[in-house]
Amino acid sequence: MTLGPMRGRGLLEIPGIGLGHAGQLSRERLTGTTVIVPPAGATVGVDVRGGGPATHETDVIAPGTHSYGADAIVLTGGSALGLRSVSGAVTALAEAGRGFPAAGLPDTVIPIVPAAGIFDLGRGDAGVLPPTVEEGAEAARDALAVQSSAEELGSPAGSAPTHSTSQGPLPAVRGSIGAGTGARSGFQSLRSSMGSFAIRLPGGLTVAALVIANSLGTLGTSAGSLWARTLLHSYGLDLPELDHLPAPPETAAADATPTATSAKNTTIAVVATNAALDTAQVTRMASGAHAGIARAVHPSHTLYDGDTVFGLATGTRALPTGFSEATRELVTITAAAADALSLAILDAHVSAAPTEGTWGQPPTLSDIAPEFVEAFTALP
Repeated sequence: MTLGPMRGRGLLEIPGIGLGHAGQLSRERLTGTTVIVPPAGATVGVDVRGGGPATHETDVIAPGTHSYGADAIVLTGGSALGLRSVSGAVTALAEAGRGFPAAGLPDTVIPIVPAAGIFDLGRGDAGVLPPTVEEGAEAARDALAVQSSAEELGSPAGSAPTHSTSQGPLPAVRGSIGAGTGARSGFQSLRSSMGSFAIRLPGGLTVAALVIANSLGTLGTSAGSLWARTLLHSYGLDLPELDHLPAPPETAAADATPTATSAKNTTIAVVATNAALDTAQVTRMASGAHAGIARAVHPSHTLYDGDTVFGLATGTRALPTGFSEATRELVTITAAAADALSLAILDAHVSAAPTEGTWGQPPTLSDIAPEFVEAFTALP
């Protein structure tokens, strides 16, 4: 087994996770929803750091609550308006019998679905068209189908699933799909998308991140130096220098009003591991992963960002039994989560789909730095 970072199947390098997307990539509308379904018995946590979050049911997965976990996590476009897609996901999960058993009500379940949204409203010609209830249901059903197919085929723990579902190939973990369809960064000067990366650790542990990178901050300086360059070098990833990144609009950078272009942001992510973590430990992993945002974009966690990271632990690999050994392992997992998130943010920019010039969208990284994109996408 190769240790270290892997682009590969990103989040789906961790078996048991279902993933589905819905949305629209068109001149009129660029938005969507992504649903992540944890396997049974998984623990979840969340850490919200941005000053302008659009979130749903994050309190119920905090340490000290009933610790049921979550039946799905929704990442969505549309800011708070896009959170209506959660209702569709809840309906689809309830129809499938997924949810917290309602006391005294036989055959009734209440799906627990925490969620977070990015601000991508108005990025198409048709104006404000956030993700819908129907799109939430579609994404959830696709995620359930992926998970069910994996269980039927018995994907071995620690290996990347390579099968297809009855509805087609496994879902993409990167690109202008789902919640990443309309993402941008750098004061909206560069198109972004969804990105995902995994890191293999000794002892069979895997840590992965899936991110919707829609930050106020930029990937680096206009001179072409990445903020995450040191991280890349630490893993021996010697990639070409970037060409000059688009300069943020001066009016956006200077205008501090809530209606400014700069106010339409937020990076949201899920970091996952196959380790067995309790609710406090998985929340600590989510908390530590925020360093990955700060390492990849500058500035991060601003009042104009609603930066939110969910943690998910599938529990197939136990931590060491000794307190000191288990603590060291948790530190290693958390550090890997931050690294995976930084790399996933780069992946989100590399994977953004170019659009026709008539759409009036910002450039992609492939438009301005094709050599960097080619080298990055060649990573295993």
